[in-house]
Amino acid sequence: MKILFATLLVLLISSEKSRYFEYNGSKVNTTYDVDDKFYGTYQGRKTGYLLLNDDGTGVYNYDVFGFAPVSCKKDPIEIEWGFLLKDDDSIVTFNREYGKSFPILLKSISDTKFQGCKTEILLDFIMEYKDGKLGVSSSDDWTKE
Repeated sequence: MKILFATLLVLLISSEKSRYFEYNGSKVNTTYDVDDKFYGTYQGRKTGYLLLNDDGTGVYNYDVFGFAPVSCKKDPIEIEWGFLLKDDDSIVTFNREYGKSFPILLKSISDTKFQGCKTEILLDFIMEYKDGKLGVSSSDDWTKE
């Protein structure tokens, strides 16, 4: 009993904010232990948005849902998310002409899925522009102020 209690205590105290996602047949290590600037809401001129919470959950809400089977609920998508990690546990980044991009996996944990309810996990990118603003590559105008 003491061993079980000690194990549970260690698990509760652990502040590791990483998780694995199965993506394209591979186990991918991710983290939601990121700079505070990445947490919050990315939105544009319409009603769509991406919300990234500091506990690794969030919401993806399409501006326009698009084509989907009748059985697909056109609700906001509740997600778990994580930035991709390299083998050395640093966050994957790509230098781009506009600044940097950070690949992020978004996993639906609700009945509604991505791309017309066909895709459970979406690979997206958070873009950091040279002026410091942040955006989402899957939407042409979602930014975080």
